[in-house]
Amino acid sequence: MSILAGVGASTHSESALAGRSAAHKALANLGVAPRLLVAFTTEHYDHTVVLDAIRSVTGAVPLLGCCTGGLIVPAGILPMGVGLLALGGAGFELALAIAPGLSTTPVVSAETVAEELEAAQLDPTAERNNVALLFTDGLTGSLTMDAAIQSAAAVLGPLCPLFGGAAGDSLNYGHTVLFAGDRIMSDALVAAQISSTMPIGVGVRHGWRPASRRMAVTRSTGNLLYELDGRPALEIYRELLPAESITAENFRTISRYHPLGFVQAGSEPLVRLPLAVTDDGALSCVGTLPGDAFAYIMEGTPESLIEAAAVAAERAMAALQGHPPAVAIVINCVTRPPLLGDQSQAEIDRIRSVLGATTPFIGMYSFGEIAADDGPPAFHNKTVAICVLGSSSS
Repeated sequence: MSILAGVGASTHSESALAGRSAAHKALANLGVAPRLLVAFTTEHYDHTVVLDAIRSVTGAVPLLGCCTGGLIVPAGILPMGVGLLALGGAGFELALAIAPGLSTTPVVSAETVAEELEAAQLDPTAERNNVALLFTDGLTGSLTMDAAIQSAAAVLGPLCPLFGGAAGDSLNYGHTVLFAGDRIMSDALVAAQISSTMPIGVGVRHGWRPASRRMAVTRSTGNLLYELDGRPALEIYRELLPAESITAENFRTISRYHPLGFVQAGSEPLVRLPLAVTDDGALSCVGTLPGDAFAYIMEGTPESLIEAAAVAAERAMAALQGHPPAVAIVINCVTRPPLLGDQSQAEIDRIRSVLGATTPFIGMYSFGEIAADDGPPAFHNKTVAICVLGSSSS
């Protein structure tokens, strides 16, 4: 027997009912004793009550997860709900870790999590495939995520890639939380390493395309972009998008449809979402900006975003080397639905057509995605990342 999975979801408005219902459904669909739980909720719930309700059904099974900007489950997209993935079966081992301090000590926090996973010594002599599911605070960590990811990756090494996302709250930008066992924390990272005898595949794509000339980043600091081609970045942004009548007040709305893309060798541009204009005219972005880079203003269409989601799923499935999928986890940026509009479900349907109609899956709308695209793991914006755990062919 290899990895088995069951997914349950509930849209009950009462926290305890939603938690219990999702747990009962996940365990019924799993059919064996659970060994790991991944829980996603939306901001509408009392998270302590939800976790207590889940654990009243499942017992003290290792659990991690976070609040989200919406759920992605087989029944469809849920703007409000509780979702639970239960993993069981054989052929895999796991370890769980959590650490606070993402905003103030990101390197130490990430190293702490990674070292705890390493200390579990998940049969290091065996021929196994690994992935570290990583969830982070999507608000306090937006400026430190890159450092945390790099630090965790340095400890875990290339044979244990990182995959996950940043907790969200439906674009309210108020408060996000993470779950680890019966603990609920903010400004933290939580991770679970899965070590499997079966292949594990990851795919990541965004579908945004250059809509401007290529420009040199001539002045930036951290997440702040001051100059492109030696001129103020906001001035360039306005010049290249004259029809939008950009002001500091409407900038956040317009930038959702026109993010920045930073050139990367051998892969799609790394997308950064500018959220605001600072008092000194810089574009404040979600995530650290690459240094000495070239950049574009990007654009996308529903068709290009949906196709990118399919490619991400195809790349993840290809890594299974012919093994059937046991389960998939989908991390999708919370800012993609505004462009997709009534085609948001079509994006999920396209992903499902690649994974297979009977493949269990769960997903979240995130404040940032964590995955590797033909290189080291990175913090992405406005992107779809998909992880598929393989199963035995028998």
